[in-house]
Amino acid sequence: MAWTSWRSRLRRLPAPVVDAGLALALAVAVTVAINVSLAQGKPPDALAYGLGLLIAALSLARRRWPLAVLLASAATLLFYNRFDYPGLFSAVPLSVALATAWAAGRRGWALTIAIWFGATPLIYLALADLSASTQAQLLDGAVSDLALLAAVLLLGEAVRGRRALDAERERSEQLLLNVLPAPIAARLKQGEEVIADGFAEVTVLFADLVDFTRRSQETTPERVVRILDDLFSALDGLAERYGLEKIKTIGDAYMAVGGLPEPRPDHAEAVAEMALAVREEVARHLDPGGRPLAVRIGIDTGPVVAGVIGRRKFSYDLWGDTVNTASRMESHGVAGCIQVTDRAYRRLRDRYRFERRGPIEVKGKGELVTWFLVGRAGQPR
Repeated sequence: MAWTSWRSRLRRLPAPVVDAGLALALAVAVTVAINVSLAQGKPPDALAYGLGLLIAALSLARRRWPLAVLLASAATLLFYNRFDYPGLFSAVPLSVALATAWAAGRRGWALTIAIWFGATPLIYLALADLSASTQAQLLDGAVSDLALLAAVLLLGEAVRGRRALDAERERSEQLLLNVLPAPIAARLKQGEEVIADGFAEVTVLFADLVDFTRRSQETTPERVVRILDDLFSALDGLAERYGLEKIKTIGDAYMAVGGLPEPRPDHAEAVAEMALAVREEVARHLDPGGRPLAVRIGIDTGPVVAGVIGRRKFSYDLWGDTVNTASRMESHGVAGCIQVTDRAYRRLRDRYRFERRGPIEVKGKGELVTWFLVGRAGQPR
């Protein structure tokens, strides 16, 4: 548990902080490696420490330029080795660059450099005439380097696999959030099998394009889909701006709701604001024939039941009389107008301007008194 907690904390650290800490750790490791190996060869000078610290410092840029850092680290290390300085064997600072480059997909370069540093001593052993003791010493070091570099590349592959897994998990998470509200998705992931909630009061909006089906017969399917995609993407942006939950699109109709899955006291006002914005947004879009689009909007306020249905294809939907009445407000509405029920009107009349339409016959509801939402109170007519 303690290790899991520490690992979780480390993963939350900003990348620059992690890289700075890594560079510092490598710098300390390089300095210690040089200091404890003075008897192995030529005593180090300022250049030896400078080159070693340069390789450690390159880890600061390893995320952004993995291949460049790998090549720069390899070149610096080769230059260091030409002076026969002690202590800095290839697997100490170069391993970070190798693992990063491999994880970033630069596996050919990483493998080439690992083989170069690991196999060069073996080639030298095969060609040079050395004493048995020297050969044993070089062989032992070469095998150690090869084993360490191989382990580093395996680490890089593990990191690459973990990144791919994290990316796939992120894509899956995003797809789930595109279908379900975030609180509902969280409950689903926690194992709730049946997600159903009752809400005492929400506000439901339906918006439908006027005569779009007939007009869309004049053009290609691709053009129709492009027009709807552009428009509904804009409406998605409005829903996000006003904190509403998009429920679904049905053909050329759009459904959204305020006040769930997280209740809010101003749900009716938020839906009213979106309705006014939708009317303006739709007027800026053209139908397949180049004519401005028009929209009918219906709104009702009241109780609903909301929940997730389906197993293979999830859907978050609403049920109840409020949903049906809001749909009727749209279908029995007038082009370019926002028709609301009397109970929605009573919630909004202090902050918005309305025109009374009067009693109308509504299918399945009988005679209802409805109102047209005209604008915000205090705005010029």
